[in-house]
Amino acid sequence: MTTLDVARLAPVTSVAGASLSPRWASHPVVVAEQAHDGWDASHVWADDDALLVRLRWRVRTDGLRPFAVEHDDDAASVLGLGEPGAAARLVVAAGTALGTVTRVSAPRGTHAELAGLAAAGHRVPAPFDRLPVSAWDWYGTTTSPAVQPGEDRVVELDATHRHGAAACLAVANPHGELSLDEPRSRWWGWLDDDGTVRGVAGASRRVPGQPWVLGSVGTDPAFRGRGIAAAVTAAATRAGLAEVAMVTLGMYAHNDAARRVYERLGFARVQEFESWRPER
Repeated sequence: MTTLDVARLAPVTSVAGASLSPRWASHPVVVAEQAHDGWDASHVWADDDALLVRLRWRVRTDGLRPFAVEHDDDAASVLGLGEPGAAARLVVAAGTALGTVTRVSAPRGTHAELAGLAAAGHRVPAPFDRLPVSAWDWYGTTTSPAVQPGEDRVVELDATHRHGAAACLAVANPHGELSLDEPRSRWWGWLDDDGTVRGVAGASRRVPGQPWVLGSVGTDPAFRGRGIAAAVTAAATRAGLAEVAMVTLGMYAHNDAARRVYERLGFARVQEFESWRPER
């Protein structure tokens, strides 16, 4: 099993004015997400087995593309970590202090635990009272991967490759969350004999000096099975770890093919999540 060296991470000593215990201060998700998303936390609940953070949504103030915009100034998101049973108990304990919650990522299994608490007479706030819409896993690594077969065809993409990268993503990963337009992002591509981009991996670097987040990894369907995803991901990961202590990524829980690639490259699964989004 792959592991992640938390000793290499700079701890987050407090959130919303509350001191964090060592477990949560150096938790890879706390370290990465607090830096990457520029947390504006209003409340935190924690015990030995779970952490729950209420985050205000706000517009980026650095002039770059907003990462979150809500019409309701009182709306919030919630991030939960740890064990699902403990996270469920924190949700119930927080109760009305959570306010209007529009987005949630919590330990996978939290909804099932809350259903049991509701059956026992406890009030479960929205949106935890409905089924989550997705299941995904948070991965991180502090170790550079070995050079992969096919990396000799991987190059860091520049403006001359933009059209080719967009065309590749259109068929390989059209719903990837990282945009080619993301400021400060970097991109790698696997080129065929004609110089056409057949595989892509991007990295978001919104906060200089803080953990990188990989995204929009994809391989042209006609070229799958050649190790291209491993090659571009390895190149991107190695570049990230040359600058920062940790590289992270998120993947849908059902994507076993991607899981095998990431774990082979040394990524460790840190937290299993389920998420809620606004109802449409």
